[in-house]
Amino acid sequence: MKITKITTSIFVITFAAGLATVNFFNHFYAEKALQNDAEQLLYQFHDAILEADKILAGLPDPELFQCSQKDIEQLAMLAFEHPAVRLIGVLHGDQQACASEEVHIDLSDYHERVLGPIKHQLTDTHALATVSHGDEHLDLLMVRSHDNSRYFASINPFMVNYLTEFVCMNCLEYEFVIGSLPELEFSGRSMAGETYIEYTASRMEESVKVELNVRGTQAFYNYYKELSWVSTLLFSFLFASIIALLSYRLLSIRQSLERIIKDALKYKEFTPFYQPIVNSLTGELVGVEMLARWRHKDGTVVPPYQFIPFAEDSGLIIEITEQLIRKSVKDAKALGWDKSGKFISINIVPDHLTSKRLYHYLEGLCKAFDLPPQVLSLEVTERMKIEDLELARQHLEDFYNLGINLKLDDAGTGYGGFSYIQELGIDTLKIDKMFVDTIARDDIKGSVLESIISFAKSSNLKLIAEGVEAPYQVEYLQQRDVVMIQGYVYGKPMAIAELKTWIAQRQV
Repeated sequence: MKITKITTSIFVITFAAGLATVNFFNHFYAEKALQNDAEQLLYQFHDAILEADKILAGLPDPELFQCSQKDIEQLAMLAFEHPAVRLIGVLHGDQQACASEEVHIDLSDYHERVLGPIKHQLTDTHALATVSHGDEHLDLLMVRSHDNSRYFASINPFMVNYLTEFVCMNCLEYEFVIGSLPELEFSGRSMAGETYIEYTASRMEESVKVELNVRGTQAFYNYYKELSWVSTLLFSFLFASIIALLSYRLLSIRQSLERIIKDALKYKEFTPFYQPIVNSLTGELVGVEMLARWRHKDGTVVPPYQFIPFAEDSGLIIEITEQLIRKSVKDAKALGWDKSGKFISINIVPDHLTSKRLYHYLEGLCKAFDLPPQVLSLEVTERMKIEDLELARQHLEDFYNLGINLKLDDAGTGYGGFSYIQELGIDTLKIDKMFVDTIARDDIKGSVLESIISFAKSSNLKLIAEGVEAPYQVEYLQQRDVVMIQGYVYGKPMAIAELKTWIAQRQV
């Protein structure tokens, strides 16, 4: 029920956040629509100019064109094959004229513009001209000149009505600026209203540059605003649904893992494994580090990385640690370590140092099992940040008064560094495996290893090297007076029964 409420809240918040962006999407959507329309119109228009130019360039010199029936059929076929061209014609002064649609076209409209002075030159022989028919229809012509004869091609009118006929009436206008000499401005029907949104696009190809300015009114913007509302609503709903579903899955997994860990605590499935810490000079076992393992009833073991991070985040690590400590105290007593001087080192997290809970628990266990508290040792990792060092030190003093000391694990790898050593009363530094691995290698971390060893000596701190796997590493560390060794070179983490066997074999 709790997960459902949280998921519902996530959906509502995400959906509301999506709707809050509607104004942004309104403008973005309208701008994008105008941009797409402009780019589409520009490319079609520019391609039409280039197509008309190529058609006229492919015809014979105009004075050789006699306007025979065969010639007219050739013009008609060219116009039919090229949708960008509405009409192709030829004029020989005032003497002769014909076109691809001669029966339907009054060529008198074209005489003045085609045969008059060329005003918008593209090349030596090709130019542009416009012809008005006294209405909103304005023809753009491509003209090819040769002496007193000229071909012309009427480019299909590119009104923007096809872009707006389903949007709004007279709410969009365009203006082409063609890079002729001089420039030619060619406009469509004007819009009814003030400019509210606009876009400019340009294209340069085959030495012909065309610029297009498209402008829209408030009515154009409002149409896309309505579409944007629908799109934003759908997007927000889908996005919120996905986020809510993922959240539900994650929360369900988290809740399931929490329930499984609580069941494991109930059935005491968490068990301590011990890794030996050996004096490399004497070969004597001086202590062990207690490591958490989760062993199911069927004997299968869950690796720490699969549950420790979640246990730390959820706070369940406190109960897990207590279960492990109780078993470790019993094991220490069974091993006879209450009078041996050996220790069990227990990993704790910053949460353990925010209250006296762990202190009271340890004190009570030691009394119950008649175990000297100094058999136990605490380890705090430098990789985890302790927010309140002063409070942590106050709680640690209680442990120190019992004779329980504190080791700094993963020294040189994380947050704490010198501040932990100064503020927390650290007794021992544990050299991390990453620095041990640099031994006999050309690695910059090797200098860090030397610095840690040097610092520990000057500060009168004990040293334990972790992750030692090879005899040459042991020898290297011995030469620097680091003799407390933990790692596979002596033994892996093992259950209590296996540890007893390991100890017995070394005593033979």
